Amino acid sequence: MKIETVDLIIRNFELSDETDLCEYMLQRVKAEFEGYPDFTSEKARKEIEFRAQSDEFYAIELKKEHKVIGNIYLGKRDFNTRELGYVLNENYQHKGYGSEASKAAIEYMFKQGVHRIYAECAPQNIPSWKLLEKIGMRREAHFRKNVSFHQDENKNPIYWDTYVYAILNPEEGA
Repeated sequence: MKIETVDLIIRNFELSDETDLCEYMLQRVKAEFEGYPDFTSEKARKEIEFRAQSDEFYAIELKKEHKVIGNIYLGKRDFNTRELGYVLNENYQHKGYGSEASKAAIEYMFKQGVHRIYAECAPQNIPSWKLLEKIGMRREAHFRKNVSFHQDENKNPIYWDTYVYAILNPEEGA
């Protein structure tokens, strides 16, 4: 897949993206929302090899810098549905790149015949759910204490709520 927008190229990962991937993934180690506590620079090679073969993870490249600044996730789900996720390098957040990449990815998936795209985020993650609303997704649900990405000091899961947002393919007359 390759999508060009005004500022970005959304494309398959390449092995040469390892340094950029490592940079933004190391920022996620202690992230409040969906952290990656086990990620290390030593694991970057294995992760980039996985993503380069994946048809669900796509690099977000900033055209003017030829730098991968994050990724879009388009996980395949039942009933011709995809789950949208996104991660951006902290140095490139709040500049509109997340919404630009997400909107382009959604439009591309709909042109491929995907029926529905949904995303989940924590209610406390205001920038994330505002992004989803900005790109035309509608809040459909509020699930209580349904996910856990962190543990307490006793290794017990810490659960939190999620909002579920979705958008239907407009070509289907939804």
